[in-house]
Amino acid sequence: MKKTILKKLLLPMVSKLTSNKGWDYYKQYIISDFDPIEDRKKRQWDKLKRLIEHAYTNVPFYRSKFDNAGIKPEHIKGENDFRKIPVTTKKELRDNVSKEYTVAKNYSTKNLRFSNTSGTTGPALILMHDHEDINYKYASKLRTRHLMGLDIDDSIMRITSNECQPCLPNGESPDIGFLKYLQMILSDHEYKQQAYYIFLENKIINPFIHRRHFSKSLRTYFNDDDMDFYVKGIKKYKPDIIVGYPLYLFLISRYIKEKRINLPPIKAVELTAGLSFAKMRSFIGEQFRAPVYQIYGGCELGRVAGGCTHSDGLMHILEDHAYIEFIKSTGELASPGELSNIIVTSLNSYGMPFIRYEHGDVGKYYDQKCKCGRTSKLMDVEGRIMDLIVRKDGVPLSSQVVIETFLDYKGFKLFQLIQKNINDIEFRIVKESQATEINTIDINNKLNDIFGYPVNVDFKYVDYINPAASGKYRLVRSATYESFRCSDNKTQELGNFW
Repeated sequence: MKKTILKKLLLPMVSKLTSNKGWDYYKQYIISDFDPIEDRKKRQWDKLKRLIEHAYTNVPFYRSKFDNAGIKPEHIKGENDFRKIPVTTKKELRDNVSKEYTVAKNYSTKNLRFSNTSGTTGPALILMHDHEDINYKYASKLRTRHLMGLDIDDSIMRITSNECQPCLPNGESPDIGFLKYLQMILSDHEYKQQAYYIFLENKIINPFIHRRHFSKSLRTYFNDDDMDFYVKGIKKYKPDIIVGYPLYLFLISRYIKEKRINLPPIKAVELTAGLSFAKMRSFIGEQFRAPVYQIYGGCELGRVAGGCTHSDGLMHILEDHAYIEFIKSTGELASPGELSNIIVTSLNSYGMPFIRYEHGDVGKYYDQKCKCGRTSKLMDVEGRIMDLIVRKDGVPLSSQVVIETFLDYKGFKLFQLIQKNINDIEFRIVKESQATEINTIDINNKLNDIFGYPVNVDFKYVDYINPAASGKYRLVRSATYESFRCSDNKTQELGNFW
């Protein structure tokens, strides 16, 4: 009954009578996935051209960037010309965030939605989104759920940090209660529009429409108490969908198997903001007794890709929402199946544009068609660029190669590989118990096989591996990734990712 009211009455009425058009855009997105490729490419290019014109005219940051590169909007006639625009890094945006420089002059910051990124390896980036951008981002989220065969009223439990949520311009989102926010919205408060977004999302959409429950805190020791905390939450809330960081859900799955725990029925597991691979997804699915899907996006971009019921771990790019380039370190386009930098342009972000944005990840795209019949391009993600290792012979190794080899290695609770230089590695191990014996000779041989030459390994046994402030883990830390980047200044600090 609730689903029918939402889909047939409430959401269509909201789209018709208010400026909240997310439901209409969602319906457009799920149809456009089946459009002829050339039709969608033309739409995408038209959107790209309009965005470039807007950014050059209205955003000082991009006007300066274009002028310094000797590029005018009228010079950009095709994809080859577009790639002449220098890549934008997260650090550049973070260092220049101000209403005078990175936000469009024809958008008032008083009317923008503020949020921040997770701050995995550095300070968080304060983001500003115009209202239409928020509509499209909401549509992209609904589209990923549609790909999984899920419905709008399915309840959600998130095992992630509370990131990407609306906040005040100072980065805070105080829990001051329903009436206090309502009072701010109805008054002349300087943050009334930002209070509206917090009120709408945190007090109405999340609890009542999506029935979304956030873990109040992330437990990062992964001991029995931590694992029991997550399991009790799942049993208490009985969600239809569990959303979480892949590593967390893998370790929870291992605990479920060891303790032979029976969970309430779950419709799907959604992996977000982290690396997964086939064996990992299969294991998680077996323990939760539910299909597992990977999605890809970010607070800056919304959901730019997601897996469907037929895509076997690959993800459909939402090409009406984002223009994604797969770029080699030389700046040239990668071939299908070739590991490359993922560079993203958000096609609907006008208040604070993201053009040729180095999202910090590496992955591949594929020419193959999905059995579902969608014509959108398929992709996967193989890790963060900061975790990519370049061997002596120049061959790049994504962190997936290392993690897939050692994540479920006998005797490991957790591990971390830190590359000191091209020959030397520090390999940290959290043992399952103090009595566990670790076969370091076998580990060393496996690492030699991965690198293709003998490496010097310094084994260290530790009690704990520190996560980032967001709760996310970097299991591989590279000293050689810079040469793989496609930005003009390969040594410039990347910023924070995932």
